[in-house]
Parts: sequence; structure tokens; C-alpha cells
Amino acid sequence: MRFFRDFNLLILLAVVMFAVTGGSLVGPILPEMMNLAGATSKNVGLALSAYTFSAMVATPLLGPVADRFGRKRVIVPAVMLFGVAGLLITFTRSFWLVLVWRALQGIGVGGMLNTVVAAIGDMYQEPDRSRAMGYRITVQGLTNATVPFVSGAIATMAWFLPFYIHSAAIVLAIIAALKLREPAGTSRTGRYMMRALRAIAHTRAVWLFFSNFMGFVLLYGIVVYMPILVVEQFDLTTLHSGLGISVAAGVSALVASQAGRLSSRFPEEIRVLWGFACCGASHLLSGLAPSYPVLLVFMGIWGLGFGVLMPTLNSAAAGLVSTELRAGVLSVFTLLIYLGQTVSPPFFALFVRDSIVRGAFFAGSAAALIPLLFTLYMVVIKGRS
Repeated sequence: MRFFRDFNLLILLAVVMFAVTGGSLVGPILPEMMNLAGATSKNVGLALSAYTFSAMVATPLLGPVADRFGRKRVIVPAVMLFGVAGLLITFTRSFWLVLVWRALQGIGVGGMLNTVVAAIGDMYQEPDRSRAMGYRITVQGLTNATVPFVSGAIATMAWFLPFYIHSAAIVLAIIAALKLREPAGTSRTGRYMMRALRAIAHTRAVWLFFSNFMGFVLLYGIVVYMPILVVEQFDLTTLHSGLGISVAAGVSALVASQAGRLSSRFPEEIRVLWGFACCGASHLLSGLAPSYPVLLVFMGIWGLGFGVLMPTLNSAAAGLVSTELRAGVLSVFTLLIYLGQTVSPPFFALFVRDSIVRGAFFAGSAAALIPLLFTLYMVVIKGRS
């Protein structure tokens, strides 16, 4: 329990909490955001894509800055930018201006998550480092399981009210500026990206990275279109859509907590197959869901798949290369997460007709076949070797 007396770590975990709400807070309220001037069922997903695209661009740019000038000099302004942009959203009634503020939030997140991981790595040595990283993952899981429900409930009063949660990051930025401490001597040149890219230029790495990309393409298909299905087709509220996302995230977090046991019993290819099979089945069944309670069951199936898939891919990616190249490899891994989140909403929008969004889920089930077939190919290769 001494970790919870470490104020540095508590600040960093709070940064993680705000960072992961960038998507989980917004997903459930997308149906209400369609009331904004300029928003439709086909483009409302851009509220997520604008955010993730900015994060994708900012992450590799701010990483070297954190290496050169220190973690705190990136974390504090990044958290402040995230909070200020969230506050500005609460005063905005134009969808296109909301996209501008969301893009600024993405830039902030680009300096938050990766920098926190680096800061925890600086602060601790093994085995304390693994425990601290474990707390980070726990905070992410709990946030993703609770925030969608809270956000959806608040949005039943007004769509912009949940963004006041983001604006609270302004207070955290001030606290971090005054209290956050980092070890001396954390500046590095960080010139390892090209070596890292050369080290992962083989089939297994391509499979892992592509699977990671596709996992988040499928995830944001759920995050964007499940809430619209709940509100538009089942005539319910954002409270119900938030509960649906919370069910998926909660089951996923529970399954992910058993990742160690699963890895000792099943090879990684089988776990990835299971993950994509459940995710694809969840998309297909959600498109066919006749009622909200049945849809919640299908969200549980999503959690069963995603909770197996992500720990498997993360662990395998971290083990691709040696310690001195690991940060570079994982930064590319993170970029593919943001890329998947960015392209997902406009891709699924191609299959939406007016307010009928079920076609997006059928497209997701078909898209899941691609990583499934790639994984089967890897099983065949492994069997021959």
C-alpha cells in the first residue's frame, strides 16, 4: 500500500484517468450531440476521430520533447490543454467548433499517456515498476467501466454537461505543476526509432501490429454506433447507452485480469483467434439485436473477446525486441491504436443509411474476418516451423 502514499504516482494515475475519458466519456453522448448544428448520424463520429487523429500526430512529436526536456514539462501543459479545451466545449453549440476543441484535447492526450508510462519507468525499478504499471492498467479499466455510465446519465440533462468532468483537469494541471517531481537525469536523445522499425520488420510483428489496429477499428464501431442504436432504434436515453459501454468495458477488465492464467494455458495465436471471433460475433449479433436487454448480453460477448485480445497483443508486442528498443516499438504500437480509432467512424459511416445504423455492425462483423484469417495464417506458419 506504500504506492498509495506516493503523491507522484497518484498524480500520474490521475493523468491516466483523465486521458482515457477522452473517448469513454464521449461515446455514450454522441446521440445527444446530433442535436448540434451541423451534426448528423453519419458525421457525429468525427467527435472521436478529430480527437484520436490529433493524438496520433502529437504522440511521436511530444515523445522526443519529453525525452529531451523532462516528463513534467510535457505533462503539465498537456493536461492543462486537455482541461481548457474540455471547458470550451461546454460553451459551444456548433458541431464544427466542437471538433476544433476535440482536436486540441487530442493534442493534450498525445502528451499525457505515453509520458506517464515513461515517468513511471523513470520512478521505479523492478519489481515495483511492474506493480506501478499494474495500477495504471487498473485505473484505465475502472475508468472505462464507470465513466460511460456516469456520462450517459449526466447527458440526459444536457449533452455538454459531461465535459465539465474534463475541465476538472485544469485543477490537476496546477497540482502537477506545484507537486509533481521527477528523477534527475531523465533527458535522453531518444534516437532509436529507425533501429526499432528495422527490428520489427518481420511477419509476426506485422501480424501483431495489424491485429492491434483492427482491434481498435472494431472497438470504435461499437463506441460510436451502439449508443446511436440504443437511442434511435430502441428509443432509450444516453443513460442506457452509457450502461452498454460500461458492461462491455467491465467484462473486458474482468477478463483481462485473468490474462496471466490464460497465457499459461493457451498460445497467443489461439487467444487472438478467440478475441476476434468474439468481437466479430458481437458486431453481428448487435446488428440483429431485437431489444436493449439482449444487446447488453452482446456487449458482454464483446468484453469477453476484447479482454483476451488486448493483453495478449500488448504483452507480445513488448516482447518483440530488447529493452533498449522497447519504447520505440511501443510508440508505433500506440500510433496504430490512434490510427484505428481515427479511421473507424468514417469507415463505418459508409454503411449507415439515414438513422439506420445496423449496417455498421454487419460491416464490423465482416471486417473482423480479416484479422481472423491473418491469425489462422500465423497458426499454419507456426505449425510448419
